[in-house]
Amino acid sequence: MLILKGKFPIFNLLPLPLLLALLLALAAPARALETKAGARAPDAVATEFYAWYLETLSADQDPLSDRYDTFIRYVAKELAARLVERLQGGKLPQRDYFTQSASYRPAWQRSVRAAVMRQRAGAADVLVTLGDGIESRFDDAGPRQVLVLSMVLENGAWKIRQVAAVDAAGSSPEQPVI
Repeated sequence: MLILKGKFPIFNLLPLPLLLALLLALAAPARALETKAGARAPDAVATEFYAWYLETLSADQDPLSDRYDTFIRYVAKELAARLVERLQGGKLPQRDYFTQSASYRPAWQRSVRAAVMRQRAGAADVLVTLGDGIESRFDDAGPRQVLVLSMVLENGAWKIRQVAAVDAAGSSPEQPVI
């Protein structure tokens, strides 16, 4: 318990509710900066997500239904809700939303790279490359997959809001299918 002893002139000049409001107003921006400063970089989050996601697929598990608690650490609430709705509606997509591919290539797991293309207040665009594109006779590495992630700062953490494949020929993102 705080016991005030002595005379503090600021307490005499301002009424208590106004003083408390002033202190809270001054503390809010500091907390917001701490939250933003404490958030890991969007490209680090994207790299970590794809390492986990591809590992989950290779273990023959569904990241959305089998590992939902981990899934929502990386995916924005709105996108997660749309994907769950699609799953519950029985709509089976022609391709995986997060890889934007009809098939998963195990070699992608060995090479996941991400780079921030643009970052502004609370939003970032991240370029993700899956695989190195080097074909080997020992595995089915095949072509690499290049994706653009739209990420948002949600509750102090970067999360994926949208994924689009980059057309290698035209270098433009294709519209994702949800």
